Amino acid sequence: MITVVVCSVNPDLLLQLQNSLATTIGVEYELLVWDNRKEQRGLCEMYNSMAARARFPLLCFLHEDILLQTLSWGKVLVNLFESNPDTGVIGIAGGKYKSAAYSGWFTGNPELDCYNITHRIQGKDHKLVQQPGGTARLQEVICVDGVFMACRKSLWERVKFGDQLLKGFHFYDIDFSLRSSLECKVMVTLDIDIIHITSGGDYGNNWVKEAIIFHEKQHCPLPRKTNEVAMGNHELEIVGTWLDFLKKEKISLKNKWLWIKKQQLYLHPGLWYDISKFILYRPLGLQTIHRLWRGHAAGD
Repeated sequence: MITVVVCSVNPDLLLQLQNSLATTIGVEYELLVWDNRKEQRGLCEMYNSMAARARFPLLCFLHEDILLQTLSWGKVLVNLFESNPDTGVIGIAGGKYKSAAYSGWFTGNPELDCYNITHRIQGKDHKLVQQPGGTARLQEVICVDGVFMACRKSLWERVKFGDQLLKGFHFYDIDFSLRSSLECKVMVTLDIDIIHITSGGDYGNNWVKEAIIFHEKQHCPLPRKTNEVAMGNHELEIVGTWLDFLKKEKISLKNKWLWIKKQQLYLHPGLWYDISKFILYRPLGLQTIHRLWRGHAAGD
């Protein structure tokens, strides 16, 4: 019923995922694994290659650093696709609004982002659930996070991953789900629980470079939103969210300046403080001061 596709660079994480799949999926499945330790092929190229070999009508692309918690989650996924024929993509995290500003899938606005994920940090589980509207377990979005992304194979055959544009390991998920949203519904389900067992992600120089490439050359008009989202002044808010988010990352001054210059962020005085933090926070060691201050406050 489901073809699971995984790009692997860590045999230990892969083994944990394989065991988790076998004990939780609850439906017939095949697992296609690409060992990317030597060739380092981009995710778009690799996912397209593996999806072309899939035997089943549903594809599920997983990061290898997760554990599946929900028993028979495969049945949940199959039922969601069967009962929602206009849905083509389902994830466990995504956004109802994708800004034209350089950004990932999340906006920082609780009315626009939805997710159900547990992060395991230093042995402790931190469950994060955001459910705009407070009731719906299945939420329409515009784009999803690739940590868990399922789609119909028939949709992939029409849309495919953008391997001509994206050569690395970022924005494959946003690009694919955005373009899919032009012809079907993209959804986030809150009924499948996963544990993310590594912390954070790579939002350094490679991510910044691919973010610029994606936003300059992608073919889906932005901003884009779901129908229930009212038009508002979301753009500058999202710019500020991402300047703040990226301030602690290992990004060169050259790439920080490209981020600012290409978007002409300096033209907005309201962003000057955020721009200053984005540029100076890590070079001046402010993250260390904040960490020590938080520790001192917690001790009090």
